Amino acid sequence: MSKPKVAIVKTGDLKGNSEFLGGKFVRYDEDIAQLKEKIAETIALSVGSIDSIIKEGETVLIKPNLAFQAPPESFSVVDPRVIEAVVSYLKENSKAKEVWVGDNPSLGQHVGKARPAFEMAGMRAAAERGGADRVIFFDEEELADVAIQGAKLYRQAKIYKPLLDADRVINLPKMKTHLAGTVTLGIKNWQGIIPNVHPSGEQQDVHRLDLGQKCADLLRVREADLTLVDGIIAMEGQGPHAGTPLEMNLLIAGSQTVAVDAVTAYVMGFETIEVPAIRIAATEGLGVREIDKIEIVGTAVAEVRTFFKRPMNDPTGLIPGIHAIMQQTCPGCFVNIRGALDNFNNNVDTKDFSGKVGDIYIVAGGVPDFEPEQVKDKHLFVTGNCWKLFPSKDKVEDAMKLAKKVIEYPGCAPVYIFAQLNGDLQALYQECGGVLCPLP
Repeated sequence: MSKPKVAIVKTGDLKGNSEFLGGKFVRYDEDIAQLKEKIAETIALSVGSIDSIIKEGETVLIKPNLAFQAPPESFSVVDPRVIEAVVSYLKENSKAKEVWVGDNPSLGQHVGKARPAFEMAGMRAAAERGGADRVIFFDEEELADVAIQGAKLYRQAKIYKPLLDADRVINLPKMKTHLAGTVTLGIKNWQGIIPNVHPSGEQQDVHRLDLGQKCADLLRVREADLTLVDGIIAMEGQGPHAGTPLEMNLLIAGSQTVAVDAVTAYVMGFETIEVPAIRIAATEGLGVREIDKIEIVGTAVAEVRTFFKRPMNDPTGLIPGIHAIMQQTCPGCFVNIRGALDNFNNNVDTKDFSGKVGDIYIVAGGVPDFEPEQVKDKHLFVTGNCWKLFPSKDKVEDAMKLAKKVIEYPGCAPVYIFAQLNGDLQALYQECGGVLCPLP
């Protein structure tokens, strides 16, 4: 059996990178022209010709990584220059009847639905500059019930119809780390093909310990015809929300998503077995993850491999005075509490917060050694649903009676607390006389 082929291409420095890294996205015509040349090179190396993917008269859907409502300068979303260049390249070089760009952000209603998320990320403007025939806000589109053949856990799903209606699909993820998924690349980018139902359901039900399995299940809905990774300015560390940018100036592409993800993760300094979605998808026969079983063309991996800062998902002991009590919980609450605290940490003087507000307690899951008296006259935040299933349920309920104020965040997993818990902590700080300001 022939090896899957994955191309790695250096784009060279882009004129706008220095300003972008400095906190301001600036578009230059020469950057778009340079990217189009490199996209053409990447496609030629990985699949031979755009005509081998897209036939005359076909519709093409580009599915970018929108993530959530965030500006380009967050580096959480696909670079608008890449969106524009890909669309423009397809309009000029393929025989496609129409080129669409569509997505649905993972955190949906709590951090921006698709329309405002597209606007804030600069993706709508970029797609239109490139000549896109349609910009599709998935959460405003019809859904189709799909039985996912061979799926282990996510056997039935509601899928946005544009993904099913398009003749061809291009998967366009961002190169970045992820608290819950280790990295978030092509496989996890399929999160955007299903709706947000809060506080639980659809997307949110795939953010627990089983996230990797359910992302692999979603890949069975439809394999992309091309997966092209935006590795211009990547994200390391506390991705996908509070990481730091890392200039890589790379495009990585191939026709097999698992192989592309494997090569990209390896370029980021990870072993492919470390990434649950890649490991599971490969084990189930959806692709190849072993680097020596993939034909890598273009730039050699050794020339570009960079060991990214790894995401830390543990919220305990992060901020003095904020006590995360979670002896028995899954990553569904674990990482989302950490994500909320990362965001909070970036916007508040936490020493001043502790002085003004006092101790905060956040409880999730089973807490057998928790003493309810600890929270007397303190603020208590209770996350998730499963704490009610543990023998320590009575302790949590007693604590809720003793606390000064209680806020509950139901759901499994309560992904929305990424934004909601952060917002509630900030509001509490302001109520106590604190002033919000991004820290340097």
